[in-house]
Amino acid sequence: MRRLLTTLALGGLLLAACGGNTATAPSPTATAKPATTDSPDAVMSRLYEAAKSEGKVAIYSSMNTDDAKKVFPVFEAKFPGVKVEHTRASGEVLTTRVVTEKKAGQDLFDVVESNLFEVGYIIDQGYTQKYIVASAGDYPAEVKGADGAFIAARLNNDIPGINTQKLPAGITIKTWKDLCNPALSGKIAVEQGDVVVYSALRKILGDAEAQNVLKCIAANKPSLRSGHTDMANLLAAGEFAVTLSSNGHRLAQLKNEENKPIDWGRTDPIITDVQGMALANKPPHANAGKLLMEWLTSLDGQKAIQSTGRVPANPKVPPKYPDLNNFAKIFYVSLALRADFDKDQAFWNSTLGVK
Repeated sequence: MRRLLTTLALGGLLLAACGGNTATAPSPTATAKPATTDSPDAVMSRLYEAAKSEGKVAIYSSMNTDDAKKVFPVFEAKFPGVKVEHTRASGEVLTTRVVTEKKAGQDLFDVVESNLFEVGYIIDQGYTQKYIVASAGDYPAEVKGADGAFIAARLNNDIPGINTQKLPAGITIKTWKDLCNPALSGKIAVEQGDVVVYSALRKILGDAEAQNVLKCIAANKPSLRSGHTDMANLLAAGEFAVTLSSNGHRLAQLKNEENKPIDWGRTDPIITDVQGMALANKPPHANAGKLLMEWLTSLDGQKAIQSTGRVPANPKVPPKYPDLNNFAKIFYVSLALRADFDKDQAFWNSTLGVK
């Protein structure tokens, strides 16, 4: 998942964000307060008046194009005259782009939004600024920076994917260890960059058990893949029976919207990847950038994200598919997991044979 991060030397990246942990119902108590006590609607109304003359907002985001086409037009309809310029790429590519542009003295984006590790690196380089949205108090501490460095508008559930027609008879996937069953030999797919899943398992299971699980999964000769969306589509097509980790919203889309023979493992806890969002340090459309962040984290913006099938970060807005996160505790991936990333990646690569 995060191959670029090693080359960017992120070993020292640790923001003052909470560590990965489990929680049945995280408290929405804010650790930092917005600069104003105005309501989100009042803040957005004021920003909109200032953003009209800017005309657009530039967001660099890993949100896929299909989902963006459902979300950003809702913003544009609510705020006529402010167009969203969406630059879509993986978190790795976005990180490279931001670093390249900034080192060249170019300030081209207003908001960056992607996997927390990548956004955390961009924050660490000084390419963003702190901004606390008016809705911050609604959000759990696990999905925002205590100082306003970032906040999430959406989450990814990293859960085992299952093709119900290809899963061998009598096999159930309820824990990660279930993937060790010899009956699954040659029937498992692993996203080769998902080191963060192993990092989370070390925290959840302990070092020894996490290592044993990864070793026995490796013994089942998994197919190494690149790209969660492609891997989920191949799972639905019957290329393999299970995945170590797939994006839950895509599994739900395949099952509920495309009628594919798809299900997912009800692991306890649910590994949940935070998608961080931050304001640029020198945004070319500063008011529009803040306006977009305010809207994405408002109830209206969260409902737009909900409509895509992705999990909203605000607990007041339930997922479109409740079965994605209502079966166990939540384990939020955090920047603290980066402390041992190099070691985790080395073990992951050597065990699975990732080149």
